[in-house]
Amino acid sequence: MLAVGHLLLAFAISTGVIAAQDRGALLVATGASRDADFTQTVVLILDHDAHKTTGLVLNRPVRISLAEIFPGLTTRQTAWAGGPVLLGVNALLRTKTPPADADRVLRSVYLITDKPTLRHTVAAGISSDSFRVYLGVCGWGAGQLESEIHRRLWHILPGSADLVFDEAPVTLWKRLSQRPRELDTFQAPYETRQ
Repeated sequence: MLAVGHLLLAFAISTGVIAAQDRGALLVATGASRDADFTQTVVLILDHDAHKTTGLVLNRPVRISLAEIFPGLTTRQTAWAGGPVLLGVNALLRTKTPPADADRVLRSVYLITDKPTLRHTVAAGISSDSFRVYLGVCGWGAGQLESEIHRRLWHILPGSADLVFDEAPVTLWKRLSQRPRELDTFQAPYETRQ
């Protein structure tokens, strides 16, 4: 039974039709990617449907203070570059009890897009090991990400709260890209849906 599952998974990967675009999956850029926006990035998939896929780059800090984004608040945290589509401010929060306006991405990881909730969460002074704010997003049109996966521009891994809030995100890509063949065989039907 396990062998059949691996065969189906290998087929899905080879055809580029794997459910990697599911919320909570991680895309790890391969050396084949020549797009400067995605070179050496790790992207968390936020949403996928027949028309689009959206995600956030997890490993690119920027030198913009959250106090600059939310005037009147005092914080030492800086923002992260969420992607090349300079649209909106989003945050990821690691918690067991999410705010009412948060959207679950993974077990204990929630997306916040509502501006008042974002401001309130920044004001609460939650540390960067549980709360990060992202400027911009990644976006793909219908079939675009599947095509990139098929061309082996991305490795796929199941996401986890520990990887999303990795303590050394600047080196996250290097560590994930050096994982052995696990990247090419992708571990079966998502532990991310716990």
